[in-house]
This record gives sequence, C-alpha cells and structure tokens, in this order.
Amino acid sequence: MRLDADDLATFVQVVDCGTLTAAALRLGLAKSVVSKRVAALEAQLGVRLLHRAPRRMTATEAGALLHARARTLLAQLDSLAEDISAQAGTLRGSIRMAGPMSFGTRCLGPAISSFMCRYEQIEISLDLDDRHVDLLAGGYDLAVRIGRLGDSSLRSRRLGTSHRVLCCSAGYAERVGLPQSLEDLSTHACLGYANVPSGHIWRFMPKGGGEHRSVVVRGRLTVNTGEALLDAARAGLGLTMLPSFMVGQEVAAGQLMPVSLPGWVPVPDIIHVVYPETPMLPLKLRALIEHLAGAITEPFPWDTALALQALPPRPPKR
Repeated sequence: MRLDADDLATFVQVVDCGTLTAAALRLGLAKSVVSKRVAALEAQLGVRLLHRAPRRMTATEAGALLHARARTLLAQLDSLAEDISAQAGTLRGSIRMAGPMSFGTRCLGPAISSFMCRYEQIEISLDLDDRHVDLLAGGYDLAVRIGRLGDSSLRSRRLGTSHRVLCCSAGYAERVGLPQSLEDLSTHACLGYANVPSGHIWRFMPKGGGEHRSVVVRGRLTVNTGEALLDAARAGLGLTMLPSFMVGQEVAAGQLMPVSLPGWVPVPDIIHVVYPETPMLPLKLRALIEHLAGAITEPFPWDTALALQALPPRPPKR
C-alpha cells in the first residue's frame, strides 16, 4: 500500500490547524478538496483518523500515530527538496507570516523587502493585526510578537527589546499637570489598550532593579490599535504608554513629551519571532528567521533618540 503524499500533507494540516477551514486556508485549497483528501485516506487505511466536532477536529489513536509519522516524513521530503534547490542557489516557496500592526508597518517592511529582493522566488503573505493570532489555526508559518510568550508549544528567536514610554502632549501637561508618582496615575486620564486583558494595567519596575509594580489606570478612551492611541495622545486626551518605536519621532518633533516618574520606568517587552515546533524547519523559514535576526538589531535608532538602554541580551530560544 502506497499512501498519497498530498493526502498525508492535507491530513497533517487538518490535525495541526484543528479545522478543515483553517487547513484549507493554510494549504490554499478549497475546503471540499481538503475534506475529500482526508476521506480518501481514511477509506484507503480502513480506519477513522479524526474525531469530528463542530468547532475542532482531533486525531483518533490511529490518527495520532499517522500524524506523528507523516509529519516527520513530509518534513524530511520538504527539507530534501529545499536543500537540493539551495545547492543550485535557489530558495523558493511561499511563507505566511503574522505581526503586530504598528511594528509591522514601521519596522518589518524594510526587512521583508530586503529578504524578498535577495530571494526572488519566495512569496510572502504578511498579515498585520494588533490582535494575538493562533499560528496553527490561522495557517501561519511564523509570527513576530512583542510581549511575554504564553504558548510553550511554539519555538522562538529573540530579536530585541521593545521599551515602553509613558508620554502625553504638551497641551495635556499644561492643562492637567504631570504625575509625580505611581499613585498619581489614578488621578489622570489614561488611554487604554483593548487588545489584551491587561490593557488598563500598566507595569513599572524600579530603575535600579527590583520588584515590579502594576498600576490600574482609567480613562474615557479605550482603543484596539497603537496608532489610535498615538493619535489620541497627540490630541491631548490623556497619558499613554506606547512602545518606543512608535513615539520616538513624535518626541523628537515635539508632538509628545516623555513623562518620568521618579525611581520608576515602564517594564519593557521582548520582540520575538515565533514558529511552530517541527522536527525539521523548512529552509525558507530558517532563512527568513536568520534574516530578521540580522535586520532587526539593537541598538534601535528610536531607542537611541530617546536615550533608552537596551536590556542585556538573553540566550535565544531555538
């Protein structure tokens, strides 16, 4: 019995993604084609491979065994084909990538463009959204994320530090005044970020190191994009805490002013590129990850302009 490689690849994606729809999106196929391939594989093997539920499909015991073996074999085949192509100086294929909106538009564009100029047969679909996306369910090969990593099933590579800056417009400072302590933040209009549950919790750490403190803030406006927060802060609607890559130019131009709280600084985030765990990472993804790590390097110009120091480097997770 010889199994069809396309049927195996389709089945693996269905298990990885959890639904026919997500698998079809990742594979670039019609949902009906995905369904027929899985059904053909079950008919050929004479076993049920999937538990079918309205919201998510999971592998049966036989399906889990097939998934593990097929995934390894397919990764080896892909790696072999790419390595042979690479020997001829050719790297080809498509990559589906996700990233945060503001960082993507301001920082990822040049890195992606230079990668595609270097590898002319690579196709990239870049999906920018400030909301957290599920890589497997969304059909993504990798993503750039800023913040704490909560999904231990993903592998990661550290790209750098994203400092956060407490700031406001000069007009707001003249009208309301500036906070002088963490406790003063409760008396100010603070602009909230809606894409995370902790969007109204601002975290600070002592300048000399020590225990972090979280402050619950309130304000009239809550939005789900950093760009809208930036617009609101420029308009004088309140204090905001934004990444340094967003406010560096605004501070230099005098549109925003940084706000210092004696003895405290905002807790920074870490920028990672994350990707699913796989026995053999495709060469095209390895090449893109290495390119991003080389193109997005500290010290960042926006941090230098704001006199922010990079955190000591941490060993990258591979």
